[in-house]
Amino acid sequence: MGTARYVVLTSKHGEGFPNWPSSHSFNWNAKAVGPNRDLVGDLAAAIRNRTDIKFGTYYCLSEWLNPLYLKDKASNFTTQNYVKTKTMPDLYELVSNYKPDIVWADMVDDMGPSSYWTAKEFLAWLFNESPVKDTVVTNDRWGPDCKCKHGSYKTCTDKFNPGVLQKFKWENCMTIDKGSWGYRRNANLEAYLTIHQIISTFASTISCGGNMLMNVGPTKYGKIMPIFEERLRQFGQWLKVNGEGVYSTVPWSHQNDTVTKYTWYTKRQMEKEATVVYVFLLSWPADTVFKLGAPIPSQQTEVSMLGYPDKFDWKAGPGGQGIYITIPTIPWNKLPCEWAWRYRSTDIGLSISFCGLHYSNAKYTPDWASLDTRPLPTWYDEAKFGIFIHWGVFSVPSFHGAWFWPLWKSSNPAPDIADFMKRNYPPDFTYADFAKDFTAEFFNPDEWADIFKASGAGYVVLTSKHGEGFPNWPSSHSFNWNAKAVGPNRDLVGDLAAAIRNRTDIKFGTYYCLSEWLHPLYMKDKASNFTTQNFVKTKTMPDLYELVSKYKPDIVWADMVDDLGSSSYWTSKEFLAWLFNESPVKDTVVTNDRFGQDCKCKHGSYKTCTDKFNPGVLQKFKWENCMTIDRYAWGYRRNAVVGDFLTIHEIISTFASTISCGGNMLMNVGPTKFGKIMPIFEERLRQFGQWLKVNGEGVYSTVPWSHQNDTVIRNTWYTKRQMEKEGTVVYVFLLSWPEDTVLKLGAPIPSKQTEVSMLGYPDKFVWKAGPGSEGIYVTIPIIPWNKLPCEWAWVLKLTHISN
Repeated sequence: MGTARYVVLTSKHGEGFPNWPSSHSFNWNAKAVGPNRDLVGDLAAAIRNRTDIKFGTYYCLSEWLNPLYLKDKASNFTTQNYVKTKTMPDLYELVSNYKPDIVWADMVDDMGPSSYWTAKEFLAWLFNESPVKDTVVTNDRWGPDCKCKHGSYKTCTDKFNPGVLQKFKWENCMTIDKGSWGYRRNANLEAYLTIHQIISTFASTISCGGNMLMNVGPTKYGKIMPIFEERLRQFGQWLKVNGEGVYSTVPWSHQNDTVTKYTWYTKRQMEKEATVVYVFLLSWPADTVFKLGAPIPSQQTEVSMLGYPDKFDWKAGPGGQGIYITIPTIPWNKLPCEWAWRYRSTDIGLSISFCGLHYSNAKYTPDWASLDTRPLPTWYDEAKFGIFIHWGVFSVPSFHGAWFWPLWKSSNPAPDIADFMKRNYPPDFTYADFAKDFTAEFFNPDEWADIFKASGAGYVVLTSKHGEGFPNWPSSHSFNWNAKAVGPNRDLVGDLAAAIRNRTDIKFGTYYCLSEWLHPLYMKDKASNFTTQNFVKTKTMPDLYELVSKYKPDIVWADMVDDLGSSSYWTSKEFLAWLFNESPVKDTVVTNDRFGQDCKCKHGSYKTCTDKFNPGVLQKFKWENCMTIDRYAWGYRRNAVVGDFLTIHEIISTFASTISCGGNMLMNVGPTKFGKIMPIFEERLRQFGQWLKVNGEGVYSTVPWSHQNDTVIRNTWYTKRQMEKEGTVVYVFLLSWPEDTVLKLGAPIPSKQTEVSMLGYPDKFVWKAGPGSEGIYVTIPIIPWNKLPCEWAWVLKLTHISN
């Protein structure tokens, strides 16, 4: 029920490149150059074999720079060389070969009358003799004399949406990317319509008799970007509930309401229910009585919400004009869908300022007994949430993520990578050849800083060098293989550090991989069973001392590609003693635990143990869950689909379990080789920041409670803080809304002074002690969805808890 009913693929745009093996463009088409495939034929077959969707083709009659067209144009269209040799032969071939249900014509410059294009002759053939003569439809762009006048339906202009009923059938051809029809690798999240904006546009379109043709722009690799896929799936989810009011409906006598703004109508004639009118509420009613001026009810009128089981009470308006509908208080989790009545703000920001403790008198010797006594600077535990950034030469192939090189060049290469390289690159292509395409031309560090600030992060960790050995700063120890020497020609570490520090209060850290997969010196040290230290002395340690001295990172996040080499081989203890005693960040810097195979989960300011470490129980040490929004990779993957990315609910669930057990969460994004944070990543970061803006009191500067999760209710996590007036305050993270009106928590023991509230919600909740004063029973009021403080996971605040 909830699907598109037709698809229109560009068969040829104004550039003149056919996406099928056109006989009239033999060396300039998708079969002859580029994909080496019949893209039109492949998609047509898939659509018809797997769906009931109609398949159509867009064809641009004119071409910007075709010499024949320019000559015809120069003759004021008195000659037809271009039409006879290219346009019409193409169109006859296209229809005969692919039998499209829609022929969607266009022109690059709206020039040349329909007589020049021989459009009437073609359409006569199309409707009389073609293989689709009985079912095909066409639009109106067959010449400037046709637009908004002739055609099966009219498009008039791009994004045509008149807001009033038209005398003809029309189509609103619009695009999810507000600023472009084709894919733009430099687009930000704000460039894309929200699902609410899409539904609003759709409601106004169909109410006035139009169809909506919604555009997506795939990448050159043939992928529909995750942000496009997410919008399409969200729209399908909404249509699955509300399709009855959409498909096969017609405009009503009123298109929008006479009293309530942003309310649109459709109708259908039913055998038993007579005239049925559908009312599209684009914003949820602020009052409990919803006043509509246009409908005149009868005694048999019934009012319901699509997807909701109960009928709504109503009464006629004054003098029998209009209808007044009583909107019941519906718990948000009983609403049939998420959109079409709600506006979501993403322009949020959260700025947190932390202070580090000062340890100027402490001196540490290069041994673990001494180094492990250094206290953890308080800012780190208080921050709770950081952003990890994996960015490097691996962002160029953007296939398999950051570990592309070793998976390609190992003794047993990954078959899909070997095939990928064979299909796309010459046999003598090396990994180093990718570096020139690591261009970062759209990298705007201020933009990144603003996104990170909006996410509510307390710290950011950027890859300064991964296992490929390519430093993202002008390393003195890698003079011809760094971001300043090849590729971006920029100091990426320095640029981002400056932006973060100038625009936010976020702490800035650097990730540095001690080892390198294929560095000859490292391979030699490894072959000697790490009895030699040539690589450490000439590359690793000089790099690290330079990195810290130059950029003064608040975090030094070490890693190893193979977990080999002890801390003695890496001279880690000596480096850390210098870092904590003499470096410019000695009092505030924190480090993780990956400074040698003997360190992991043992030594460091905090422990990471393994990637995605999330034990689910309280640990005896401070730890970090370094995880990634892309479930399967740390670096950007251009072949990822929307299902590969964690949902915002999954992110919040992971975060709640992490901080309840004493951890921080370091959440990774992988920017593109162009220097853009993909819209799907940006959306997740902004959503998380939106949630933190409401619930930050239960997050920042809290500590684990005596219970991490509840003894009765599953998927419920706790944090706590000590308050002067409110005593022990426990925060309860509800990852799903309670099904019952009474929430029975087994862990908290209330006192007489206990108060229960929800962060972001003004009213107190009623409660009583559980049996034997063990636990607390909280009455959950019915809260209208538009009164809820946030959309995902809610946090209860319990004051004066006794345990």
